Amino acid sequence: ELGKQWYQRRVRGCELSAITKPWEVQRMVAEKIASEFFNQGDIERDKYGKAPMYMMDRSKRDELPKMQVDFIDNICMELYESLEKANPLFRPLLDGCLANRRNWLNQVERRTSFADISSANVTLTHSSVTTRLQSELQHQPEEDPGAVES
Repeated sequence: ELGKQWYQRRVRGCELSAITKPWEVQRMVAEKIASEFFNQGDIERDKYGKAPMYMMDRSKRDELPKMQVDFIDNICMELYESLEKANPLFRPLLDGCLANRRNWLNQVERRTSFADISSANVTLTHSSVTTRLQSELQHQPEEDPGAVES
């Protein structure tokens, strides 16, 4: 039973990993997923005449920051706290989750709209990511090609 629970948490962790990513990536992924959810909600309403679930209701799209805080509080925190308790090497994932919770809470307090979140994602370009990665690589110590392994 314990092995099954651990496996389920690992799988869930893989599915929920976006919440631990840097803010720019997390915001972009959340917006993309929310857009897919809203499209699914539109189909349920238009094709089947059913009221969509709260998180799939396009009329609630400006509540995305609050939805994200609720998602973190009700699903992600338990997962990442459990992983970190099992092995401290998971601490960076918990820290990323906590950082994004603070960022989403800031968006709630600022009453950031879905349109504002979507337009902010345009600033995350390939070149800005490439520049950041190149900067990180430049700060990596180079290996000595003449070094002998022990």
